[in-house]
Amino acid sequence: MKRFIIKTAFFVAPFFTLYIITAVFFSTDADLLRIGFLPDLHKNYHEKLASSEPIIKFTELSESKEKTYEILTIGDSFSEQGKSGYQNSLANDFSVLHINRFISNNQIQTLIELCNGNFFDTYKVQYVILQGVERNLIRDVQNIDNTAQIGIHQIDSIIVNHNRQPLQEEYNFFSRTTLRFPYSTLKYFTDKNYIANGQVYNVELNTGALFSNHSNKLLFYHDDLNNTIPNNLPENTIKLNRILNGLAEKLKEKNITLLFLPSPDKYDLYYDYIADKHNFTKPVFFDNFGKLDKKFIYVNSKEILTKELHRKKDVYYFDDTHWSPIAARLMAQKIKEVILSHK
Repeated sequence: MKRFIIKTAFFVAPFFTLYIITAVFFSTDADLLRIGFLPDLHKNYHEKLASSEPIIKFTELSESKEKTYEILTIGDSFSEQGKSGYQNSLANDFSVLHINRFISNNQIQTLIELCNGNFFDTYKVQYVILQGVERNLIRDVQNIDNTAQIGIHQIDSIIVNHNRQPLQEEYNFFSRTTLRFPYSTLKYFTDKNYIANGQVYNVELNTGALFSNHSNKLLFYHDDLNNTIPNNLPENTIKLNRILNGLAEKLKEKNITLLFLPSPDKYDLYYDYIADKHNFTKPVFFDNFGKLDKKFIYVNSKEILTKELHRKKDVYYFDDTHWSPIAARLMAQKIKEVILSHK
C-alpha cells in the first residue's frame, strides 16, 4: 500500500504543480490572456482602470420601454463595455439606446436591415452611431445585402428567445488548459515576437511607457495582422465608404444623421512603437479611408487616440484587445462635441 501511495504521488505531483501554476496565473478577465494562455502578472490591473460611473445609464433595446431617444448605438464588443463604455459617458448628456450585440452579429448589415424594415417607424432617434473594429470592417461588407430587412416583430422574437450563455472557461485538474498554460507561461518569459496559442501575438515595443504596468510587450489578436492586407487595399475602403454613404442617405430620409466610429486595431494604434517591424505589415486603412468623400459624420478615432498615446498610459488595455475607459471617454467627448456642433 505504501509503495502504491508513493507511486501515485509521484505520478500526480507534476500535474498538481501544473494545476497550481494555472490556478494562480490563469485569467478570464482579459481576452488576450485567456485565448493566448498567457499569465496574469498584474493583478487588479483592470480594477485600477475601471470607470467611476456607478451604474449603466444608457438603455439596451432588450430592456427598452421608451420609444424616443436622441442617440442609437450599434456595434461590436467595443460597444458592449457596460459602465466603462462610450455610451455610458454619452448618457450623461443624451438619451442613448443601444442595440444588443446578440441582435446584431454584423452591425453594418443589421443597420441596413433596420432601415429597410419598420424599426425607425417605431423608435425615433436623431443620430445613429455605427461602431466597428477595424479588423472586421472590410470582411463585414463583402457580402452585404442592401435589400434585406428586419421588422419589429422579428426583433422582439430574437429578444424573447435569447438565452445568455455564460463564458465557459473552467478548467479541471486534468485538462487541456492545465497542461498547456504552464508551457505558454514559460514562453512568455523566454520568447520574443511570437504568436501564443496560435491566436495572440506577443511582440517587443521600443518603450515601456505606454502601459501603467511599464511592460514593453504588445499583445494583440492575430486577426489584427491577418486582416491588414485586405484592409489596406484602396478598393476595399472605397466599397466600405460607398455602402456607408448609401446607409447615410437612407437614414437621412428618416431625418437621422449617421456617425461612423471605427475602432482602431490595437496592432494599428501601437504599430509605430513595435521595435522590430520585420514581417509586420504597416496598416494604412485609416489613411485610405480618410481621403474619401463622405455623406456621414466620420469620427477619426485613430487620429484622436494616437495623440493621446503621448499623454496617457493605457489608452488600450495592456492585456486585452479593447480600448480602456480612458479611450471610451475620449470617444464620448468627441462625439458630444460633434453632435452639439451639428445641431
